[in-house]
Amino acid sequence: MEAAYLLAIIATTIEMTVCMVCVRQLWRMRAGANDRSRWLLGIGALVTGLLAVFGLLASIGFRTATTPPVMLQPWIGLVYLSTHIIMALYPISVVAPQWFNPRRFFFIFLPIAVLILANLFFIGKWTPLFSPADILENALKPDVLVRLVGQFVMLPYCLILLVLPYNYRHSSASFWWILNYSFGLIVICGVHITLMLTYNTTLLVIMPLLAAAFYLFSTEYELEDRLVPAKEAPSQVPDIEEALETGLDGAVPEFGLWTRIGLAMDQEEVWRNPDISLVSMARLCGTNVTYLNRIISEETGSGFKDFINSRRIESVAAQIKEHPDMDIQDAFFAAGYRSRATAWRNFKNIMGVTPTEYKQGLRFNSKA
Repeated sequence: MEAAYLLAIIATTIEMTVCMVCVRQLWRMRAGANDRSRWLLGIGALVTGLLAVFGLLASIGFRTATTPPVMLQPWIGLVYLSTHIIMALYPISVVAPQWFNPRRFFFIFLPIAVLILANLFFIGKWTPLFSPADILENALKPDVLVRLVGQFVMLPYCLILLVLPYNYRHSSASFWWILNYSFGLIVICGVHITLMLTYNTTLLVIMPLLAAAFYLFSTEYELEDRLVPAKEAPSQVPDIEEALETGLDGAVPEFGLWTRIGLAMDQEEVWRNPDISLVSMARLCGTNVTYLNRIISEETGSGFKDFINSRRIESVAAQIKEHPDMDIQDAFFAAGYRSRATAWRNFKNIMGVTPTEYKQGLRFNSKA
């Protein structure tokens, strides 16, 4: 048992160190985004790091043999609920930066206010809980019920991204990223609730390591990979869902498959959608993925992804040539990219030079 708590202290130290390093990097590069994302991610990392510091201080002199843990402590539950809400605010600012307003902020933090008032009512009347059996036996007592609600109210915040109106034209993340981030929140929330209800020593090690990995990968994505445009994406970009509903303006039955693909690429400009897939393209063209993949391969000699990327890079190159002073990230964003690394790699593979070298070449040719 002592060894497990020693591992938990080591894991918490790792969590504290990682979170504080992430805060430092996010603060240094806070001006690199045109939204609140880095501020919100930094605040979440800072709060998590400070909680790790308090946890380490509280563990000084702690002995598991003589000091049984008190489970479902109300104020600790409120602190973790607040932290979880902050963790959910960062992806909202990435997916829908215009979604925030005072009314929505009020409802997001309303559960915390309600639980604080409920906890004030029970001060001095808390039922002591030292085991899962105690929780089960006293689950219907009002003070225990309030504490349980405080734990499980975290779960809806894990799903908020999935119900948030998503418009890829204004979001600097793809829907795949939304699913991954939501899954990460659910895992962390599930581990935290299980830890609070069982006080399992293995989870005392897993939980801080999960939080450290979560902030490490989120910070790396935010600073290194997320494509942040300097200005809002063009509003004239067509919507793939509308195109799927209209079926290429009724042209599907009249033309051959390759002509339908051409209409989808030229008329609907589906390649601008970061979430375009072989399945959605097949639906739009009124065929199945097998035939679609086959004709693209026969006509272009490449696969679906290369076909889409070549059109995107063609658009980026044309935009840079027409507007030499434009921000490259704007061109990438409008072309359907949401990953800076992927955009630059595809440009280099297709054009043979980096975007910067391409711009320099255009300037040199214009002077010659």
